Amino acid sequence: MSENHDLSPEADVTEQQTPVTPAADTPVETGIPMEADPADVADQATPVPLDEDDEFRPSS
Repeated sequence: MSENHDLSPEADVTEQQTPVTPAADTPVETGIPMEADPADVADQATPVPLDEDDEFRPSS
């Protein structure tokens, strides 16, 4: 090994010590891509109701 094997670039060290999210209480922003069709975005944002196939009930 060389003498500088334990040296790391400063930018990488800072990035790795930075939390992914600054705080848990901040809302997550969902961005819309510029090329997104507004009708598709509205359709995907609509919640899908659960039906009987979505519930897992093990047989006894």
